[in-house]
Amino acid sequence: MSWRYDVFECNNETDDHDKCEVMSGPPLRVNIPWKDAYRKAEELPHAVVESRYMGELPYKKTPHIVFEHIEGGGTCWLCGQRRGPLCKTGHGNKFVCDPCQRDMRRHHEQWAREAGTEPSQFTYVPIIDTLDLEPQ
Repeated sequence: MSWRYDVFECNNETDDHDKCEVMSGPPLRVNIPWKDAYRKAEELPHAVVESRYMGELPYKKTPHIVFEHIEGGGTCWLCGQRRGPLCKTGHGNKFVCDPCQRDMRRHHEQWAREAGTEPSQFTYVPIIDTLDLEPQ
């Protein structure tokens, strides 16, 4: 496997991840398949999945967060008022509440139709809900 996925439980259950000290302990799960790592993080109240390149090519091997989960959702990136799950957006992975997901999904589908393309089945949909649509 050229990518390693580790699951960390955050030490701060009340705030968004920008206030967490994620690396305060060892990972709960080490080097597991990415879909399993995402699902394990979702089972925890406050967790992240880190990925790092482990192959032989000259890429950086710095870990980076690829998935976040907060029980009840993170503060919505769009409205800043409600909470929602982590979704793929045109600006990367962001927490988006249900009303904003619906509005942005509707706009995404409309823009795709106007451009004569198919809308992405992943955009403005909770990442955890799209795992079975992704190739392994």
